[in-house]
Amino acid sequence: MISKFLPAPGTPRVLMFATLVNTFGNGAYLTTSALFLTRSVGLSPAQVALGLSAAALAGMVLTTPMGYLADRRGPKQVQIVALIVLAVCFTGLTQVRELWSYVLIACVIAVADATVKAANGAMIASAVPQAERVRTRAFIRSTNNAGIALGTLAGSLPLLLDTRAGYLAVLLGNAVTFLLAAAVVTRVTAVARMSIPAGAPRMVALRDRPFLAFALLDGVVAALYNEVLSLALPLWLIAHTRAPVALVSAALLVNTIGCVTLQVWASRGTHTAADAVGVARRGALVVAASCVLFGFSAGQPSWLVAVLVLAASTVHVLGELWLSSATFAVVFDLAPDWAQGQYQGVHQTGRQIGNMVGPPVITALVVGWGAPGWSALAAIFAVAGLTAPHIIRWGLRQASRRSAAATCPAAAAQPTALA
Repeated sequence: MISKFLPAPGTPRVLMFATLVNTFGNGAYLTTSALFLTRSVGLSPAQVALGLSAAALAGMVLTTPMGYLADRRGPKQVQIVALIVLAVCFTGLTQVRELWSYVLIACVIAVADATVKAANGAMIASAVPQAERVRTRAFIRSTNNAGIALGTLAGSLPLLLDTRAGYLAVLLGNAVTFLLAAAVVTRVTAVARMSIPAGAPRMVALRDRPFLAFALLDGVVAALYNEVLSLALPLWLIAHTRAPVALVSAALLVNTIGCVTLQVWASRGTHTAADAVGVARRGALVVAASCVLFGFSAGQPSWLVAVLVLAASTVHVLGELWLSSATFAVVFDLAPDWAQGQYQGVHQTGRQIGNMVGPPVITALVVGWGAPGWSALAAIFAVAGLTAPHIIRWGLRQASRRSAAATCPAAAAQPTALA
């Protein structure tokens, strides 16, 4: 009976437990990081923002090469090393006293964190049958959300104490969880290192135009739907309603419960990029509908705002789950078996670009335009939902030509095969 609530034994289950361990520590750190850096280290909010921007840039530049390294050296080994590096970095944060040491460590953390994600995806692609990849990735995402939620609760006590000792305990505790996660990953069966086929470019993912387009679109869409509840909603409630800001906590609770309990359900029937075409469209349009519901709360009584916010949050999480399932299928299916790591890296780079673009777009629309801003945000999701199927089909055609070129020397000479 319990097996219904767990991925398959072996690599999928081991990766799930490793994820639970290290995201628990991450959740605690994310809860306390802003106050630690400003109140304990003494950095200004502008300096913290500078460090985060530098980290995002480092991640964008280096994540794909690290994914390439995971393919060449083996994702298990690369993931273990990256987890150990993260443990060292979070231990090093306890000694930060000025801006530049923080910037350096933040950059290494960003690259190592993205490397863990890319290697994790490559390991699933190599060790799990194609029909089970998306389901396994859905279990990982559910566990990720559960771990962060539990870690957030654990981090609330040091946050309330607001002491340097409490913040340092969180940092060292997070470092320990990375070491424990690395120890768990050692139990994964190692997969073979991938060699580059003769005549294929080393960084094939960077020459795959449809995949680059998908990674960018998906990165922006994911950043926007992630910021709807954490950024847009609180700003909206403060600026355009009289409802209590506590509604944000209720909306986030709805989202967390949905992501933890329904992600595997939402992934059913989505195994390939072809399956993802309709799922991606549906997910984006459903998120668009949630934005319309949020916009309807303008000027309404507090009780009606609460009803609309909770209804919109429920609709939002369903769209988010379908979008995530579609993304898993596309990333796994469009990548050649020998380049799963670098494709995962390119996808992470798209997410990092989206994380830079999303907050200012959300703020400008929702705070600057009010209710029409929610309609504009809904239009962005709708356009993305109608565009994604065309990009996915383009990627499928590209993958088909690449596969044909790999089996036909004459076709391999055609530049379109790797354009």
